[in-house]
Amino acid sequence: MSHDVLPDLRIRRTEKFLQEAMIELVIEKGFDAITVGDIAERAMINRATFYRHYQDKYDLVEKIFEETINHLLLNMKPIDKKTGQYDVENPPEIWIQIFEHFAEYARLYKAMLGKNGSSWFAAKIREQTVRIMLDQEKRWKQESAPAQSIDHAIAPELAAMQLAHVLIGTIAWWLEGDMSATPRQVSAWFYRFAFFGYLSALGYNTSTPWK
Repeated sequence: MSHDVLPDLRIRRTEKFLQEAMIELVIEKGFDAITVGDIAERAMINRATFYRHYQDKYDLVEKIFEETINHLLLNMKPIDKKTGQYDVENPPEIWIQIFEHFAEYARLYKAMLGKNGSSWFAAKIREQTVRIMLDQEKRWKQESAPAQSIDHAIAPELAAMQLAHVLIGTIAWWLEGDMSATPRQVSAWFYRFAFFGYLSALGYNTSTPWK
């Protein structure tokens, strides 16, 4: 093993210890109650070492989130704009992929979105979801022929924010429960509510705008 690899491995090991310590403490005490000193002590690392890696506990969480979400985005399939070809039980693959991501990092997200978690972290996820949806909406407009305008259509920013709230609420409910539903099942539930409506989610036979 080269000398260049050793420092990199030490850095990654230290960051892993700090990340695991933070998650454990959030579960035990709540995000707002923990301090950098708590995290460093649990990780058996001194405070000076913590500050060589992160500015504060918010920076630590943000770096974890950036790492996990970038992994998702790099492997994410494009959103299919032909939404009408899907039914309520068969969501587009991208939504299944998103819930598989949250299942893979369930311990982190359950800690941060659960009762002891952080409203700041939930806001970060909403912001990211809104950004992705607005970027996708712009691409749809560029790739599609001009469509007939819909009366009383709401602002794209509001639609994206509404979708983000439904997504985060679904994820938090799923993680706080026993996660007995598979990512495919819970993504179908989310998709049914988000794209077919409240009554459809309850099992009523309702029509959709594209049918």
